[in-house]
Amino acid sequence: MHKPGDVVLGGLFEVHYSSVFPEQTFTSEPEQASCKGFDTPGLRQAMSMIYAIDEINNNSNLLPNVTLGYSLYDNCGALVIGFSGALSLASGRERQFLLQQNCVGSPPVLGIVGDSFSTSSIAISSVLGLYKMPIVSYFSTCSCLSDRKRFPSFFRTIPSDAFQVHAMIQILKRFGWTWVGLLVSDDDYGLHVARSFQSDLTESGGGCLAYLEVLPWDSDQAGLKMIVDVIKKSTARVVMVFAHEGHMIHLMDEVVRQNVTGQQWIASEAWTSAAVLQTPRLMPYLRGTLGIAIRRGEITGFREFLLQMRPDQKNNDNYGNSIVRQFWEYTFQCKFDPAGWAEAGGRRCTGKEDIESVETEFLDLSNLRPEYNVYKAVYALAYALDDMLQCEPGRGPFSGQSCATLQTLEPWQIVNYLQQVNFTTSFGDQVSFDENGDALPIYDVMNWLQLPDGRTKIQNVGEVKRSATKAEELTIDEDKIYWNFESNKPPQSVCSESCPPGTRMARKKGKPVCCFDCIPCSEGKISNKADSMECTSCPEDFWSSPQRDHCVPKKTEFLSYHEPLGICLTTTSLLGTFICAVVLGIFTYHRSTPIVSYFSTCSCLSDRKRFPSFFRTIPSDAFQVVRQNVTGQQWLASDSWTPATLLQTPRFMPYLSGTLSIAIRRGEIPGFREFLLQIRPDQNQSGSYGNSMVRHFWEYMFQCKFNLSSRVEAGGVLCTGQEDIESVDSEFLDVSNLRPEYNIYKAVYALAHALDDILQCKPGRGHFNGHSCSTVQTLEPWQLVNYLQQVNFTTPFGDEVSFSENGDVLPICDIVNWLWLPDGRTKVQNVGEVKRSDHKGEELTIDEDKIFWNIKLNKPPRSVCSDSCPPGTRMARKKGEPVCCFDCIPCSDGKISNKIDSMECTSCPEDFWSSPQRDHCVPKKTEFLSYHEPLGICLTAASLLGTFFCVITLGIFTYHRQTPIVRANNSELSFLLLVSLKLCFLCSLLFIGRPRLWTCQLRHAALGISFVLSVSCILVKTMVVLAVFKASKPGGEASLKWFGTMQQRGTVIVLTSIQAAICTAWLVSSSPAPHKNTQYHNDKIVYECVVGSTVGFAVLLGYIGLLATLSFLLAFLARNLPDNFNEAKLITFSMLIFCAVWVAFVPAYVNSPGKFADAVEVFAILASSFGLLLALFGPKCYIILLRPERNTKKAIMSRGTTKS
Repeated sequence: MHKPGDVVLGGLFEVHYSSVFPEQTFTSEPEQASCKGFDTPGLRQAMSMIYAIDEINNNSNLLPNVTLGYSLYDNCGALVIGFSGALSLASGRERQFLLQQNCVGSPPVLGIVGDSFSTSSIAISSVLGLYKMPIVSYFSTCSCLSDRKRFPSFFRTIPSDAFQVHAMIQILKRFGWTWVGLLVSDDDYGLHVARSFQSDLTESGGGCLAYLEVLPWDSDQAGLKMIVDVIKKSTARVVMVFAHEGHMIHLMDEVVRQNVTGQQWIASEAWTSAAVLQTPRLMPYLRGTLGIAIRRGEITGFREFLLQMRPDQKNNDNYGNSIVRQFWEYTFQCKFDPAGWAEAGGRRCTGKEDIESVETEFLDLSNLRPEYNVYKAVYALAYALDDMLQCEPGRGPFSGQSCATLQTLEPWQIVNYLQQVNFTTSFGDQVSFDENGDALPIYDVMNWLQLPDGRTKIQNVGEVKRSATKAEELTIDEDKIYWNFESNKPPQSVCSESCPPGTRMARKKGKPVCCFDCIPCSEGKISNKADSMECTSCPEDFWSSPQRDHCVPKKTEFLSYHEPLGICLTTTSLLGTFICAVVLGIFTYHRSTPIVSYFSTCSCLSDRKRFPSFFRTIPSDAFQVVRQNVTGQQWLASDSWTPATLLQTPRFMPYLSGTLSIAIRRGEIPGFREFLLQIRPDQNQSGSYGNSMVRHFWEYMFQCKFNLSSRVEAGGVLCTGQEDIESVDSEFLDVSNLRPEYNIYKAVYALAHALDDILQCKPGRGHFNGHSCSTVQTLEPWQLVNYLQQVNFTTPFGDEVSFSENGDVLPICDIVNWLWLPDGRTKVQNVGEVKRSDHKGEELTIDEDKIFWNIKLNKPPRSVCSDSCPPGTRMARKKGEPVCCFDCIPCSDGKISNKIDSMECTSCPEDFWSSPQRDHCVPKKTEFLSYHEPLGICLTAASLLGTFFCVITLGIFTYHRQTPIVRANNSELSFLLLVSLKLCFLCSLLFIGRPRLWTCQLRHAALGISFVLSVSCILVKTMVVLAVFKASKPGGEASLKWFGTMQQRGTVIVLTSIQAAICTAWLVSSSPAPHKNTQYHNDKIVYECVVGSTVGFAVLLGYIGLLATLSFLLAFLARNLPDNFNEAKLITFSMLIFCAVWVAFVPAYVNSPGKFADAVEVFAILASSFGLLLALFGPKCYIILLRPERNTKKAIMSRGTTKS
């Protein structure tokens, strides 16, 4: 796959996983190896490189004015092909690089992404490293590739095996596993890991190896048994395995055979994702496995890019298009150039097929691991090129501080910049290379989970990584891990339990350092941490505690009631209690006094038992909605700080602008401003308290003083009382935002309306004892409470005022939004309201267009703990977290959810199954032996071919019916046998097609009668042979009277009638019928015929078998009779074939599911029928058609005479 560009990058991928090498005779030009076995994931990896290059070319910030090209090579899973491809890419001699006539063509590549195998990378880097060609591998893990002397230009975006060992040790430390077993494969990978693991484990002090065993390559039963015995006998409960999945298959077979349970398996990345091990047979032992996996990533837009891929119908010679066409044919099971394909029933590719309509792993982007490494490798090369091209002349890293240019660019120049690459992917992973060319390593930690429906799920439970500033860092969500133990907790795997505080460790002689005894500290000495090596003495005035884990003072002191400090504190406490009791008595005595608050919002004040006479004109806190976004970007304010001008400053507004808040209802009081303007200090009543307050206000407003000569002398201003209050900037006259004032206004009017209702009371209709009324002279505060509870009026501003049974006013709040204007001022604007009325519930009204959001997109931010669960999933609460935090669990097979945030998945009806998205039910697929599928077509063709042979044979025998070989041994039986064989061939067609009641009833009846008719003819022919031979001896002529023509016909009819009676009884008593079977596949309906009565079916087949066995025995006894009488040899051979076929049929039929049971039965019918036809009539047709000189009575008699 090739695309030209200013700079071309090469790539090596496994698009085919095997190759066939032709025999090299060197007598002609050697042929190239052919690639076999299309590898869909390999193509997806190649497409990820193409996508990364296209993404970079469309990025104006990275490599501007430079177009990247690519040339991708298929290694076909073979070292020699991959190595050859790398040399072709590096030298520019690949076919795609042929220069055009104008000497313009693609240059050699300046960097290679690949190869996937460590062996291939070692070979390629060994050669291309001599020329400093940069190679960035995405899958080669061998730690030997970190050798900069051997591989100076090799880089990789996958961690080396050395980091994998460190990651494993981090997991052991996390769970306190200090006593573990290690199994490794018998190759460089396993043995190198074993050496690294032992040395690193010792250096880290993280634990000890209980055993180290090497797994054999083949299924060495004795070796595997010995290894499993070691696992069983060891006290270590953790088994780490660095091996390939082939080793694990053999090992687990032995583990299952010995039923070894209670082990915690730790998997290397080589078999963490091995689907071959995730079977119902092995999962009871392997579930709960923890493993290391290559980092999973996400590539934005990659799926849409893959969906754009289409084969080019016009450019068939292009190799890249050839790969796409091969993928298309593999995915849709069609052909673009179907030479003979269409005639055989195959489908022709159009190139317009919908790739989303087929189930293919090509579009499964949920687990991008190698692809993500390819993506990072391409970007690493791109950033290196970008840094190189941004070099300023005179400041370059090369000779004379020169820079490279696009025209003179050499591959070795990229290596220097590649070493310094440092960027972060869109998925958040940092990419840079250390001095050995290794990327900052990161692995996912995976856990094997077996779901209730039997499927296996490998879930991500954490990660282990190393950054430029930190060492290995392990992050694990232990709550997500499934442990294959009854307690569902991590197992303990230690040689000796940890020594608690108060003891010291004493090594066991001759054992590893992890094996020790715990010795208690002596008196006066302590150890205050676990696993202490020594006990320390307490200071002079201290002594060891009984547990020997800390030192305690020899004498203790405490605060006593008998010392002065204790007496003072006790007195203070009792005094406070007394004061509280006095205040409580005062409030209890005056509890009936009505109170109407305009600003008290505590919901506790709604308690009528505690506060029977309390009312308020402001909603309680219970009506407010207070939420704070966890990101701190969107603030929701309560009414307590909504009007706070202290926060509306240039310092805070960049953070608080866009705040939404609940504010007390704003109202308007007509004439209030004019009333305020009338306020003036009274010069004559200076002693009045009310006038004093006004004078204080006046002095504050105008910064003057009344009657203060010293201030005047100091240059101050004397207040006259005639100053103009409108001339100063004061919030006193700002009546545009009346909120508490409006509540005071409503409170006063509520009391006034209550008083008015009292005074309008008519005697005899009052609310008090004896229906009495209250008067102004006798009015008591408690009487006002009753009328205040029933107040209901509307203010001039249009707000209804009434009180609930708890004394709360009908609640209404404004919703305001903080807006920071360009001139620096702050505006708190009203954007809606929320209220509750008597006949409606809570009602929210917001004008969203007026809201300013302090977000870049000026849209409401998202603030959810978990995203909504789409159709096809159900919500599963996260343990220990609020109800808003949940996981979206896909519905199991056969269940669906067709709405968002479903709590449960519902089962589909009986004849339906869940769609792939689990969001609706679809009819189940049907399965039966069809005329349109290859198997049905082959069986039908064989049936018709057999019928055709019978017709041809019948024609030959009819034409030559007067010849001796036809007339010998009752030619009538031969014709009847040919007719019955033709019926046998035709009855097999009843087994093909969708089962119907008549086909189910007729198929076995036709089978039984046709074969009994055939075998009866053969049995009679065998008996005739024996009778004729006996009649040829002296005194045996009488035996022929029992085998005349009529007797032969009668015998055939009687034997066939018995089978007909068996079939009739079977059909009448328990007839076969069509049946929809869903036991084989939950998502399929298998149409089959149930036999009804197994006894009837067994008797039918048994009767055929009895006749066939009898025929075989008689023919076997007559096999050595003279040839002129003898047809027994042919009958013996035909019956041998017949019996062998039907004996093999029984176990094959019983163990074949669904349509394959019908196919087995049809095959048995055809095989036995062909056997009879060819064995009995083949030799005769040969003589009739090809050796007519032997088809004479003389020839037949002479053969018999000669032999006798």
